Parts: sequence; structure tokens; C-alpha cells
Amino acid sequence: MANEKLIADIQSADKDVRFAAWRGAGGADASAIADLSKLVGAANPGVAKAAREALTTMVHAMGKDAAHPNRPAAVQQLLAVASAESSPFAARVHALRLLSNIAGQDAVPALARLFRNEALREEAIYAVERVPGEASNKALLAALAAAKDDFKPRVLAALGHRRVAEAAQPCADAMRSSNADAAAAAARAYGRIGRKAAGSVTWPKTEDPDSVLRFADGQREQGNASEALRIYKTMLTRAEEHLQCAGIIGLSKLKTAEAVAAIFPLLKHSNPKVRITAANAWKATA
Repeated sequence: MANEKLIADIQSADKDVRFAAWRGAGGADASAIADLSKLVGAANPGVAKAAREALTTMVHAMGKDAAHPNRPAAVQQLLAVASAESSPFAARVHALRLLSNIAGQDAVPALARLFRNEALREEAIYAVERVPGEASNKALLAALAAAKDDFKPRVLAALGHRRVAEAAQPCADAMRSSNADAAAAAARAYGRIGRKAAGSVTWPKTEDPDSVLRFADGQREQGNASEALRIYKTMLTRAEEHLQCAGIIGLSKLKTAEAVAAIFPLLKHSNPKVRITAANAWKATA
């Protein structure tokens, strides 16, 4: 569809014409992005919706093929929209969401600059979080060092979701923060990363046991059986049956004599769920 016709049809007073235009926008040239983004801020809600959907259709068509000829130009056009203060705010948000699907490492510096924009930083960090490669990891680590207290939990979450090994130490440090939200986010991220930081690590008093268990699983997968064993055994002392069961399952995966010995007393546990879990684990390790 020619760009001129696409833009005209998106602005049509006929809703069926608008619908047909956005549905057929997959073959449009990337140069249409600037004009469509202006229409995202249109006063007419039908036109604004049609423009958003047309942009989404274009990006989805490119997202199916990493070698799509329009993809690099589309990324640059969307970055221009997202970065320009003159762009309608709704268009900047939508551009960032679309960039989360097709942006590559070359786009990370421009996206990371938007971390300083408090109104857009959530969308910007989501986009960076989804871009594969080392550039995103470095941008997130740099962002953590510079972030304001209210943004640190989100940066920590992104590092945890990506399981950035180099973030293990910063996460361990952040767990000691007086900012309760940041400390909790750091604990969750540290658990997801599953790498042991240097020195002693102090989990927040309100730590999520699931994060601790996830960290133990990471230690087990990396061959640090002694650390994993220690954590799984602490779960056996918890009052919650689901944590005791999780500890048993973790021990069974270690398949060591000490782990099996820790399971044995639980075969006579008073709680039937814990007892059955222990019996199944015992059979699996026999």
C-alpha cells in the first residue's frame, strides 16, 4: 500500500476504510512511521486507534523475519519518534513497545538515554530488557549505578530477568539497602541469577523464600552442591509445608549421600504432604 493512500485511509471518516487500511499496513514502507505516529495523537479516537494498529501491523510483519529489508529503517524511525519531545506522548510509548519486538543492540544506547525520562523510563527499560546481547546487559548495569532510588527496583528486576551474571555482586550489595523495595528487588534478582557473590551475603529479613530456593537451584546447576545443600536443609526447618517439600525436592536433585540422609527422617513426618514428598524423593534417589 502506498504511503499516501495509507495515511489518507487511516484518517477516513469511514471506520471500515480505516480498518482495511490498518489490516493491510504490513507491506507499507518504513517511511510511513513518522506520519502514522503523528496520527496516534489525533483528537479523533478512531483515527488514533487506526494509526496505532497500522504501526503494530507493520512491525509484526517485520518481526516475523529478522532479515526483513524494512526492519533497520523501521527501528530508526521508531527511535526517532520515541526520542523526540515533539512526538505525541502516546506515540512515544507505542514506539517503545514496538521497539521491544524488533530493536537490536545498535538501538540500545538511544533507548538507554530514555531511562532519564521519568515518564518513559518504564517503557524504555522494558525494550532494553528484551533486546538480546551484551549491549543490553552493560546498559542495565550502568543504569543501576546511576538510577534514583525509585527506579532501582525496576532495573534490578530487568537484570534478574536477563540473569546477568555480572549483576550478582551489585544485587548482593543492594540487598543491604535501606530502601526496602530495592532490597527486595535485589533479592529476587540475585535468586534468579543464581551466581554467588564474593564475601558473605545477607538476605533481607523479609526475603522471599522462592528467591532463596531459586538461588539454590542455580548453585546446584553450577556444581556448588555444598551451598545448595545448606539452603535446601534450611527449608526443612521452615513451618510452611510447601517450603519443606521444595527443600526435599531440591535435595533429591543433588543425589548425594548427605542429601539423601537429610531426606530420610522425613519419611516419618507428621504432615502427610511432606511425608509423601519425602517418600517419592527417596524412591527417586534410590
